[in-house]
Amino acid sequence: MRHFILLLSLMSCSLTAFGLTANIKVHGVVIAAPCEVEKNNYLIDLKKINIWNIKDTQKSPWVDFSVKLKNCPVGTTKAVMKISGTPDSTVTEHFINNGTAKNVALNLANTGNKTTIKNGDTITANVNTQTRNVEIPLSARVSGYGSGMVAGSFKSHLEFTFTYQ
Repeated sequence: MRHFILLLSLMSCSLTAFGLTANIKVHGVVIAAPCEVEKNNYLIDLKKINIWNIKDTQKSPWVDFSVKLKNCPVGTTKAVMKISGTPDSTVTEHFINNGTAKNVALNLANTGNKTTIKNGDTITANVNTQTRNVEIPLSARVSGYGSGMVAGSFKSHLEFTFTYQ
């Protein structure tokens, strides 16, 4: 009887040792969270512009503004901003005026060196490693071209799309 109990005990131990296998599948997606845009909408006031001050391809004074990003994740070192807008049909490196003024367009530029920014251009800016913020300084002005200018409202629409590195 003693051998039978011992044999039964050994058999029960070996049964648990030869049990079924379970598979565990783990999945997920690793992402780089984007920086946060400080403002989703910008309204740049170019003020009242005297038509006589921008006749014959002259331009209004620059109005400076910045597009700002905040809370960029650690590991994100650069923000790339792509500018999209409808080019003006006459001066294609400028953006169309959708207002009632005629023969004028939006001239967008980099604030630092006043290099013109046109549709499809990208600007790469470094993320500040201390603050985790980005600031992209821009300048805008109205550009007149040729005769036939007509006074009226000035409206232009641009969109900025961000990617990160």
